[in-house]
Amino acid sequence: MHTIFATRSAIGALALVLAAQAQAQTTAPAMTAQPAPTATTAPSDVAAAPASTEVAGDIIVTAQRRESTVREVPFSIAAFGGEQLRLQQVFSPTALVQTVPGITINTADKSLSIVAIRGNVSTFRTATLDTPVAFFVDDVYYVFNNDLNSNFYDVSRVELLRGPQGTLFGRNVVGGAIAVITNNPTMDEDYYGQITGGNRGYLRTEGAYNTVLSEDKVAARVAFSTERSDGLIKTPNQRGRYGDLDSYAVRGKLLFRPTDTLKIVLAGDYSYTSGNGGAIALGIGGNQVVPATFGNFTNDKWTNNDYATSPFHQRLRGTYLRGDLDVAGGTLTAISGYRMNNSYALNDDVPVGTVTPVFGRAQDVKNRSFTQEVRFASAPSRLSYVVGAYYLSADVSTTNYFFYSPLPGSATGAAVRNNPSITNINRVQDGNVRSFAIFGEATFNVTDTIALVAGGRYTTDRKKIDYHAFSNTDPGVIAGFGFPGEVFASGGKTWKAFTPRFTAKWKPVEAVNLYATYAKGFKSGGFVDNAYRNPTIPLDPEKAQNYEAGIKSRFLDNKVDVNLSVFRQETKNLQNFSGAGGIAHTYNGTLLMKGAELESVFRPVTGLRINFNYTYLKGEYTSLKDPLVTADYSGNPAKYAPRHAFSWAASYQAKMANGGSITPQADFNYSTRISTDDANSLRLYPNLKDDTRGRTVNARLTYDEPNGKWSIGAWVKNLTNNYQILHADDITAFLARPGNGTTYWKIFTNTPRTFGVTMSFKK
Repeated sequence: MHTIFATRSAIGALALVLAAQAQAQTTAPAMTAQPAPTATTAPSDVAAAPASTEVAGDIIVTAQRRESTVREVPFSIAAFGGEQLRLQQVFSPTALVQTVPGITINTADKSLSIVAIRGNVSTFRTATLDTPVAFFVDDVYYVFNNDLNSNFYDVSRVELLRGPQGTLFGRNVVGGAIAVITNNPTMDEDYYGQITGGNRGYLRTEGAYNTVLSEDKVAARVAFSTERSDGLIKTPNQRGRYGDLDSYAVRGKLLFRPTDTLKIVLAGDYSYTSGNGGAIALGIGGNQVVPATFGNFTNDKWTNNDYATSPFHQRLRGTYLRGDLDVAGGTLTAISGYRMNNSYALNDDVPVGTVTPVFGRAQDVKNRSFTQEVRFASAPSRLSYVVGAYYLSADVSTTNYFFYSPLPGSATGAAVRNNPSITNINRVQDGNVRSFAIFGEATFNVTDTIALVAGGRYTTDRKKIDYHAFSNTDPGVIAGFGFPGEVFASGGKTWKAFTPRFTAKWKPVEAVNLYATYAKGFKSGGFVDNAYRNPTIPLDPEKAQNYEAGIKSRFLDNKVDVNLSVFRQETKNLQNFSGAGGIAHTYNGTLLMKGAELESVFRPVTGLRINFNYTYLKGEYTSLKDPLVTADYSGNPAKYAPRHAFSWAASYQAKMANGGSITPQADFNYSTRISTDDANSLRLYPNLKDDTRGRTVNARLTYDEPNGKWSIGAWVKNLTNNYQILHADDITAFLARPGNGTTYWKIFTNTPRTFGVTMSFKK
């Protein structure tokens, strides 16, 4: 039924476009479409920027649902072209952290992606709950956070938006958004390919082929990627290595141009990834006491001491239909998307000398989602606007398996029955989400240099959940975890919100843009994840309020770009997840975040490019009280928000006598220590806390042949082999009683030095 509904809606969207096209053909010639503003075009009644203010490499973005440059967007945004991403080995969302300081994207735990922008983060696995940082591909919202395990291939660009995007984006966004735009077919014959080989059996391929099926009418594009690795994390107690990977992905697109004013793109994609988990290890704080049952334990860096494998596999697929019609001097756009996510991941957390973990968990996910967006962007003029409607229908199913075998004498051990094997608890959550929104934003050019922007979105979300918890091994009461036996429960609730945005823009001189923005964001509620009890208690929706001001400038004869933003954002009813007391649960709090973001480019001489980006974040939980363990974390720093972070990169293209070129490149990324839990207790153990500091050096050397048909390059990532802890959970309660001078942490880390060679070719 859901598939039938999705198909009918997609056909309806196409019919809407075709109907509008028929109307356009009977309209007077005055309705001819005008081009959207780009880096080189501007509306006739607004002064066009002289060509001298543009440079090669400027990226056209659509964060405002119109084409514009980053310098014209009145909020903090970073953009990366597809060629740049391939050159820098940025093949996944996780790799963006090497180019954007101050953000956290960690997918080492394949059942859960940790994504943080400006301190807005979620680490829960509860069905129906949204993430504060949304992920979009070709304007289609990806529902579940482990969708971030997908990779980048045949990408046109990636846009990273910071702060609430509560007006124009399909799904209301509180903390930020990652928007991936893939290449569409073009009316020409084209192809490219790339193959990368590296240490530990790393091999990656990527390519695309574009062809014309009917001259000026129909074109097709097929793209693919494959990736495999033997893994980089040592596992002394089992075969193989953690981080081994085997994946492949394919995407096909068809472009139809029945008339000069109508463009239709139909696409489908499929990917499958399997492997053996990520960089999971055990960290010991305080007295370095290793329990006797751990056997052959080593506390070396990049070592996983588990005795059981942690397999995962994920299948992502979907379809996509988009129509763009030039009508009434503007563009009518209809986008239909249908996504499917099937995944399974197992994490065994701490060994006890046998194949039984102290605490293990597995997760099965089966999600289906359909999105429909229709919007109209008027022609550029003194008063221009974007209006539209958005619909989301998602069926989400998450099954969690928890395995407990805490050590005798530990705080948790007294609460769990001494079973012959292991205590198991299963949770099945079947959820349903229905969301509808209408939105609009208008820009009024008061003068040639001053513009005012006002917009808003009204959203209504309806969520339902059916819950079943039971144990296969211990159907009785486990008092320490509050498991009352088999549980059935159902619940539902509707949340509504209006999120406005107001902006003032001023261009005092050419190529200098000043802006001030006030925006609200909304992330609808869900249901309290309190492990094994009734989960139908509503969790309040998050509401963010952001004040931001900035300058975006280019000067010194296009040799220098400087973009600077400062902001203050408060998020109320923060949906916080905690594992305190050994029980997964969620509750609301308040986060206040202040900061500044600087992005700069220097081009002192031809061929030389230097980038310096810096982020300052100061955030704290002004109110955060955990009702389960009666703890007050108010005043503690925000998780995953380094106070200082910067990235520096330089490249120089040196021309050779034969017409080819050699380009050496290097970048250095630094971030200060972070908090990884609400209690901020990692700070008490410097041997672990200090390792949350990031200091990564990457380097590349590329040769491009004279005709630009092929290139070859050598690269190394994490050149200095810097070890970094990205995430840490306190699991002391499963191994010992608190207060004995030793704490135990499940940690996720980066990966050690990798190196290899990349060859690329193109038509």
